[in-house]
Amino acid sequence: MKNTTVLMILTLAAGLTAVGTAQAEGKIYVGGKVGVVQADFSGFDNAFNAGVYGGYNMLGKNSHFAANLNGGTLAVEGEVTLSVVKGDAPIGEWDLTSVGAYAAYRHPLTDYFYLKGKLGLVRYDIDTSATSASSGTETSLAAGIGAGWKVGPGSLEVEITTYESDILFLSTGFHMSF
Repeated sequence: MKNTTVLMILTLAAGLTAVGTAQAEGKIYVGGKVGVVQADFSGFDNAFNAGVYGGYNMLGKNSHFAANLNGGTLAVEGEVTLSVVKGDAPIGEWDLTSVGAYAAYRHPLTDYFYLKGKLGLVRYDIDTSATSASSGTETSLAAGIGAGWKVGPGSLEVEITTYESDILFLSTGFHMSF
């Protein structure tokens, strides 16, 4: 799973970068994120994940299709993350690898500050060395909320995402638009 995840990260980053150069400014965005992952399993401590994310603004201002979304934009967004620091589990460690696809809506409050909501599907793999818990791969509904600030050439985002209440991912990311 780890080799497959690394390959997906590189493919997502390369694909979004290539498409971004061919599109008008502001429609494509690519960035990275880091965060804390909490698993809702007894005795599991936090793990720390890092990854890449990107998207394409489909509807709204400066998007592929001009639409009146009260100043906001609706994007198709994808992300891939993996544990860079494993979490402690009863008698062992655990880590998480995830691949997600979302519909993400950003609504501006000012010229520099916006709110974000996202909904989609995520496929995640929990690996554990703990004998009391089982490793496995799940596909589930994921939802998140957050906020962003336009900083220099990109945007800084803070968000919290849940995978059907089993996993909570609190992350900070930075992306640039093309």
